[in-house]
Amino acid sequence: MTARPPDAGRESRPLARRLAAFALGLRRADLSPARREKVALILADFLGCVLAGSCLPEAESAFVLAQPGAVRIPGAPAGLGPESAAIAMSTMGSLLQSHDGYGNGGNHPSNSIISAVWCIREGRAMASVHMAIAVGYEVANRLAASAHPALTLAGLAPTSCTGAIGATAALGRLLELDESTLARALGNAAFSFPAAALRGLTEHGSAVPLHGGLAARCAIESVKLARAGLGSGDRIFEGGADPGVLDVLRSRGLGQDPETWRGETLDGVYFKPIPACRHAQPAIDAIQAIWNDGPLAARDIERVDVHTYPVALRFGQAPGPAHELYDRLMSVVWAVASALCHGRYDLSNVRRPAVEPEVTQLYPRIHLHVDEAYAALYPRYLPARVEIALRGGGRRTGTCMMEYGTPSEHGPYSPGGTHAPPLDRAGVERKFRELARAALDDGQADALWREARAVEDLND
Repeated sequence: MTARPPDAGRESRPLARRLAAFALGLRRADLSPARREKVALILADFLGCVLAGSCLPEAESAFVLAQPGAVRIPGAPAGLGPESAAIAMSTMGSLLQSHDGYGNGGNHPSNSIISAVWCIREGRAMASVHMAIAVGYEVANRLAASAHPALTLAGLAPTSCTGAIGATAALGRLLELDESTLARALGNAAFSFPAAALRGLTEHGSAVPLHGGLAARCAIESVKLARAGLGSGDRIFEGGADPGVLDVLRSRGLGQDPETWRGETLDGVYFKPIPACRHAQPAIDAIQAIWNDGPLAARDIERVDVHTYPVALRFGQAPGPAHELYDRLMSVVWAVASALCHGRYDLSNVRRPAVEPEVTQLYPRIHLHVDEAYAALYPRYLPARVEIALRGGGRRTGTCMMEYGTPSEHGPYSPGGTHAPPLDRAGVERKFRELARAALDDGQADALWREARAVEDLND
């Protein structure tokens, strides 16, 4: 494949055609060695999340919409049709809230893009899978960045909106569609993507982990429609007399021409070192700073004050009586209480009983506050300050200034500004193996790690 050279009339070409040209023209050599390595780690990280999620009781939700078929996915007991396989894989990979995120866009690209590509792979070389993922991430992340944080503040979760379009671009590359067909498919995805209401996330709805998978299904169906010759309009992105999809997404414009993209947004994709909503992570890390000054017993705590930015507090309420998994992992209150009660926060917190009296008894002592200085730093920084008043006097304070919007081409692979050491390549591998161990033995995990990171050359 060769990249389309710039031409004087490209600005007049529909954006769907220009996105399709980018998706089909990006060469492996256009990606720096660091970005090619990042794509391999992205795939391995998400596969680990899928495997760990497959062992949770909540994995049953991944198969509610399942239809039988020939596609096999990690952690699934039987073959599924491509669309339902993509939903199931995405859901299992999202359950632990340990999947990657793009700091400048507020989106989770993995659960829609990797799920769609993996379920349509059909034995293609891993290098082809990597390039499809790279293309999908770039398209989804560029769209998400152009609308961040306006789209979130307007009440839509960017993962499904941008993920459906990015996953469609990825499938077009994987399947080697022609430019016209892929442009139609991208238009179809822009017409039919699932518009997930942020309110569902802030209410901690148990169906929310499916929304990335619904975006993956949308991508598969958009390609099917395009291959049958069906389209949704040439200029659905930019619009005309009517607003286009970019207007609906609150986009400020893509900033750069797609013809110039070389995978730069991969630098801003971060892996999570802990299983929790990204908006709970700063408060947990602030507690890490308190632990660094010595142990702390929950029974000695009189009051906890968490100061952070407004978006984090949209997710802040304590879980409902059932303490469903997603309800807990999205809750700042539960994450803070669990961390303080157990003196740690990692997978062991999630694997404990859903309802723990010592944790729930701490809820009334946790108070959440908006810090206006922190509000001004969002979305580049996700800050939090935790202040603990102890019975009998004494105070402990910890602060986190998590740099979620600061890209780094060569690592680390988790956000900076934290007290927990950021993940390097070895840290990502340790995380993968810990997650995969829930479903695989060490030999199987090692084989999957090697498969996900295979980088055989392509003549592209």
